[in-house]
Amino acid sequence: MRAAEKEAAAIGVNPAQSKGVIGMQYGAVTDVGKVRKINEDNYYVCENAAFPYAVVADGMGGHQAGEVASEMAVDIIRGYLAQNLSEELDYVEVGEVIRQSFISANSIIFEYAKNHYKVMGMGTTTTLAMIYGGKVIIAHVGDSRAYMIDSEKITQATKDHSYVQELVSRGEITPEMAKHHPKKNFITRAMGAEETVKVDIIIKPYNGEKIALCSDGLTNFVEDEEIKEYLNSKETLQDAAQALADLANERGGGDNITIAILGGAKDDE
Repeated sequence: MRAAEKEAAAIGVNPAQSKGVIGMQYGAVTDVGKVRKINEDNYYVCENAAFPYAVVADGMGGHQAGEVASEMAVDIIRGYLAQNLSEELDYVEVGEVIRQSFISANSIIFEYAKNHYKVMGMGTTTTLAMIYGGKVIIAHVGDSRAYMIDSEKITQATKDHSYVQELVSRGEITPEMAKHHPKKNFITRAMGAEETVKVDIIIKPYNGEKIALCSDGLTNFVEDEEIKEYLNSKETLQDAAQALADLANERGGGDNITIAILGGAKDDE
């Protein structure tokens, strides 16, 4: 069991212990899938009432390098946030703390890979979502996605940093064509791949939606509407996360599968 899984083992309903989000629910699953020998995904769920968040990382680099990169990203970000978050900050300032946690993780991973030839060239996608101050604050690098789901619709809050997404944005292919493009897994931005990284920070109003973070091992095999259906129909978010992972495995399980979900509560400002 990875370190992130150990700290996320007690997943369930978390009553607020201080000013923050009341009645927040959580669910998370990571699965090696049916094809890969190693699970290079990692995640962490923070059930702190003042700063509830989840983060998902999907490592790359072959052998065990991807596993190292994703675990480093999650651990460094988690530690940075624990040291630098304060309830005195407003949501814009919290967004900047999150961005700096990504910058720190990128730099440390890059330097580590440069000095350890066995993992040279490793990197990881990383996507984080936090609910704070009546907002959803999302930080994003790579093609692991963040979705916002209510009873009626599912919205992809992030934009993939991938070659195929660039083709879609330029109007050269349709989103439907992108799903089956031979280069759909070519990403254009990753943590640790270069000395510096641009981090997308997305801030949206929070109205009790469920926030789902998914590695592409889920989204390559499960449609967005199916994610919405499962999150709205299962008894708990943990049940929904497990059912979605099972569905991806039933359809081949061609990659590691990770989904982390939080939400379903209103922020108590």
